[in-house]
Amino acid sequence: MFETAPTDSVLAAVRGHDFAADPVTHHGRHRIDAIRELDRGIRALQAEQVAQVAALLDERTKLMVGAGDPCLSIIGEISMARNVGPTAAGSQVQLAMGMARMPQVFTLFADGVISEATARAVAAETRSLHVDDAPVADAEIAAKIPGMTTLRARHAAARIVIGIDAEAAHERARRNRADARVTLLPEVDGVATLQVRGPAEQIVAAHQALDTWATGLRSTGDPRTRGQIMCQTLVERVTGLAFADDVSVEVNLVLDADTLVAGASTAVELEGYGPICPDVADEIIARAPNRSVRRLLTDPVDGTLVVREPRRRRFDAPTAAHIRRRDRYCRQPGCDLTIRHGDHVRAYEHGGPTTAANGQGLCARSHTIKHQPGWDVAVDGRTTVWRTPTGHEYRSDPPPVLPGRAPGHLRQ
Repeated sequence: MFETAPTDSVLAAVRGHDFAADPVTHHGRHRIDAIRELDRGIRALQAEQVAQVAALLDERTKLMVGAGDPCLSIIGEISMARNVGPTAAGSQVQLAMGMARMPQVFTLFADGVISEATARAVAAETRSLHVDDAPVADAEIAAKIPGMTTLRARHAAARIVIGIDAEAAHERARRNRADARVTLLPEVDGVATLQVRGPAEQIVAAHQALDTWATGLRSTGDPRTRGQIMCQTLVERVTGLAFADDVSVEVNLVLDADTLVAGASTAVELEGYGPICPDVADEIIARAPNRSVRRLLTDPVDGTLVVREPRRRRFDAPTAAHIRRRDRYCRQPGCDLTIRHGDHVRAYEHGGPTTAANGQGLCARSHTIKHQPGWDVAVDGRTTVWRTPTGHEYRSDPPPVLPGRAPGHLRQ
């Protein structure tokens, strides 16, 4: 029903339609039409955002000739403007660069014919092509992928790229296979996902070994589910423990005045994961053979961690630990990655003290972004103020150790 509406008018057309007045014989039909056609508007907005990123990158590259890394600078800007992590911002920059090389595929994206996921897949598969080969691949891919799922579009693009330049495709595969990583993704209720990326045959072999082991134990009457056996076996083989439940645990137990006086419930922080409910913490502590419970002193006003540290060039262990526990995640606005570096907000060589007040926890990429030309980060009380090359300012406050007590953990 909404197929004839211009892309930039789809939202207005859907909102203006009286679905309740549809005849019974059309019950739900127009809502399905709306759901489908709204994709056109969503994709057009995404494509325009990508076009703006590409234009911004082109402008920044011309301004920063011979000085710094324009890609990193743009990634930092996008990360804070969109309130997303540098990894997500970097992925968008890569998409913008890829679509700049594939104008016919980008037109399909802008017209809502293909999704952002499909555009990303094509950009990834064509990244290794020489600039002279890109137009040929662009035309062939654009002619084939309309109507395809993302996976089929990726495979189609891969076949075309291999057909054009098998050597370049092999080089890209070699670099990609070398890009191995293991990532921890916290979920809810004391659950986390360990994501492993590496050569396919190695990952498949590891999965098959775990699956075969689980099948064998299940056949002998092991009451655990297949997933439980595979997960616990993985932990045992990686850590060298006899039993997965034997992991050593340090739990940071945070108590405020209300909890001390009235016995109110308080979330418990599991190092490297985040908040868990007290009962789950009790279960973890009860099972762990080498456990410790650490109480953290919180500010009575905003719930942040408080400590006084001496001046020195490098953060000593207590100060570094304090900064990590106070900040919890990277302090760049929009970034929630794991802290990798203890950073002097005001550089030590410029007189910045080595104290918790002048320290912040950053991921590796945010630390690099901070030192790009045109960037400035300063301390304003407990807040760090990030000023980008375009003059935008973003404020980052340390999150309260007890989330929800104050809005300080929100990036402004």
